[in-house]
Amino acid sequence: MYNNAVDSSTRARLLELNRKFYSQFSADFSATRSSERFNIEPFRKYLANDIRLLDAGCGNGRLAGALARAGLTLAYVGIDGSPELVAFAQKENATLRNVRAQFRVVDLTLPRWSESLRDAPPFDVIVSLAVLHHIPSFALRANVLREIRARLKPNGIFVMSNWQFLNDERLRKKIVAPDKIAPGEWRLDPGDYFLDWKRGGVGYRYVHWIDETKVEDLADASGWQVVEQFLADKNLNLYSVLR
Repeated sequence: MYNNAVDSSTRARLLELNRKFYSQFSADFSATRSSERFNIEPFRKYLANDIRLLDAGCGNGRLAGALARAGLTLAYVGIDGSPELVAFAQKENATLRNVRAQFRVVDLTLPRWSESLRDAPPFDVIVSLAVLHHIPSFALRANVLREIRARLKPNGIFVMSNWQFLNDERLRKKIVAPDKIAPGEWRLDPGDYFLDWKRGGVGYRYVHWIDETKVEDLADASGWQVVEQFLADKNLNLYSVLR
């Protein structure tokens, strides 16, 4: 059984840390996440024309632009908890044609966030790329996956990626001690880290290390079946396909 040390107070602090980061550094972060550089090949075989796709944790919407450049014609809904990043997504993707895109501010850490999408039909494919590792505590991560299941068609596919930052020496050097973030006790889980950011100022993000075994544990806890898992993007991302 997963050992969860994060209490409600620490979880709230971690969520607020990331909210503050994406609010303060939204422009600089978005500038490093262009759709032109976004690689959809790791999960391209799960995409097709005329599907409905939900991008859960869409950030600046770069996936929508990448899908358009790939020549796909589909309905896309992007949701993210950062109003600033959603604003970038709406601006950058306003002229897309073959990808019918809409963006909404939806906080994936809320208990029943999927209800905000009840006006939309269920989705054929849901993707959540570089999102779950920013969600503190096993329980909250499992709830995110349960809420995603609620918006997927019965035979649909869910694809997520999780950042394998420990596989890269440069990224490991960004890890900072908890007391550099704020003094006092932090009730953290094994695998919880803080990484610094030094573009447009100095900021910090909370990140959890999620490997294949943790994905399997989360799938068991939230009612998913793992179809496949693999490393891609120079081993910096673990892709997990669930149904």
